[in-house]
Amino acid sequence: MTVFKPTTVQRQALKLVKGGAKHILLFGGSRSGKTTVLVMVIIYRAIRFASSRHLICRYRAKDARSSVLRETLLPALTNTVGTNRYNYLAHESMITLFNGSEIWIGGLGDREQADKILGHEYNTIYFNEISQLSYISVTTAYSRLAMRVPGCRNLFLYDCNPGSPLHWAYRIFIRKQQFLNGEPLVKPELYASMILNPADNAEHLPDDYISDVLGAMPEKQKARFRDGAWVKAEGVIYELFDESMILKAADMPKDYDRICAGQDFGLNITNVKIGWVHEVVYVIADYGAFNMTTKSFNEELTARHWFDLGPDSFSFPVYCDPAGGERIQEITGGVKANNSVESGIDFINAKIERGQFFVADGCTGVLSEIWDYCRDEAGEIIKVNDHFMDALRYAVFSDVQQGVIAQ
Repeated sequence: MTVFKPTTVQRQALKLVKGGAKHILLFGGSRSGKTTVLVMVIIYRAIRFASSRHLICRYRAKDARSSVLRETLLPALTNTVGTNRYNYLAHESMITLFNGSEIWIGGLGDREQADKILGHEYNTIYFNEISQLSYISVTTAYSRLAMRVPGCRNLFLYDCNPGSPLHWAYRIFIRKQQFLNGEPLVKPELYASMILNPADNAEHLPDDYISDVLGAMPEKQKARFRDGAWVKAEGVIYELFDESMILKAADMPKDYDRICAGQDFGLNITNVKIGWVHEVVYVIADYGAFNMTTKSFNEELTARHWFDLGPDSFSFPVYCDPAGGERIQEITGGVKANNSVESGIDFINAKIERGQFFVADGCTGVLSEIWDYCRDEAGEIIKVNDHFMDALRYAVFSDVQQGVIAQ
């Protein structure tokens, strides 16, 4: 068996985990050792506290199994305790250790998988690559950190290659603000973070990896994957959107010529409400939930006075994902949206370029996705963490296509 030999920076990260924080984020560049450190923390806790239970989750279960389970967790377990002291149950995506402890692996982006892994309580929940996870899905999992094992302090662990400065993790861990309202964290001492970069893990990397592989990347990718900087992603679709377009509530219009909304369905269910003043689009509010039925979601919107527009109230259309089928009927004012993706994106980009697009600072869903909504190298939209973006497009472009708003 091989003993884990952490680098100097990894030892500092382990010291951070042993501190008093309940939420620990390790962020930084590619292959910097973040995942290795947190996997070893889980292994140690599973061995140290018999019959404890721990969860490693990502957006997609298959990615968690390939990048964390097979590349890091299983080799580390073999080197730490030996192959005969743990058992991997592939059909359950779960590992049992010699002392009765369990390590579960799963994804939060699939309803069946999410129901399965969130049906248990844990002592540790490790969110791997949170740049792909919505704030809603992460906080929904919070309630499952409820297992009690004597002497074991329950922990949330996170890692990521940094996303944009609008991402929920940046606001919480770096700015020390509550994501939903921007107010200071009530207990900032419970949230700790640390940067780990490839240079800190150079002894475990090929000699040319940092200089020839990461160094050859485009500037934005280099900043993110080599230097661990929080920057807009490469290939961002709404590239020209900037912080000057984010308005305080007091700076939003008091009246609108027209109001409508967009509705996206799925495990992450979202609604975005917009208003028009002449040809200018204002994103007024957004709301999302994780693993909630359409009927319950609509009841929640009603409870939030979503459809109440004051004494001069009038009904407004909610343009829904046309693939929603019968679910559209469960949304107040629900009608089929125009789902012309590229045309809708082009229209919103035109509004941004003309200075005719603004977002209220309370629209945390839209703001958490808009700078990470991007295309891959083949020009295809990356379908991860894009639920508010879809709802936004349904609202804006469907109204235009209905002929209500001039193009």
